[in-house]
Amino acid sequence: MRTGGWAAAAALVAAALVGGAVASPGLDGLRPAPEPYPADLPAAAAAYAGPATGCDLPDPTGTGGCVTGATAWMLEQVGAAFGDLPTTCWDEHAWNPSSDHPRGRACDTTIGRLGERPGPRGVERGWRLARWLVANAEALQVRYVIWQGRIWSQRRGDDGWRPYDGGGVYDPGDPTGGHFDHVHVSLTA
Repeated sequence: MRTGGWAAAAALVAAALVGGAVASPGLDGLRPAPEPYPADLPAAAAAYAGPATGCDLPDPTGTGGCVTGATAWMLEQVGAAFGDLPTTCWDEHAWNPSSDHPRGRACDTTIGRLGERPGPRGVERGWRLARWLVANAEALQVRYVIWQGRIWSQRRGDDGWRPYDGGGVYDPGDPTGGHFDHVHVSLTA
């Protein structure tokens, strides 16, 4: 009778149940079990497989500016998941030299009217988009998302949604400065 297989299987199950991590033969240490894709969100985005580009593609949101290949792909994926949303990407952002907008790596999707906080249905629509962007961060090369005075960043993903302080540039209490009227997404490329 072979017991090594059952013992190994029992150890894997115990590790997964106790710590949410699994060991695999040939791998060093434990790794977290992958989280399932949220069932209440639109389908997962297809990963960007194009080349790294600069801000050299026309901005499809009609700003007259440019976007990167990854940004153009992200916009296509958002459109496929959510339909036509009022979104703009490229902007000079002269008041914020560190902004990703003039680099073609950021977009803002307005929820309701700019300068006004949306009602409960608008807030939920915005959260649905923001959560979808986070759930698809790796595929879409998302660096960070800001919505409703909260920020999620890839670099600090384990921290979840944190309070947004305006980055020293924006008033976090203002409907626009705090990103209460629009979902902001910045990409890594």
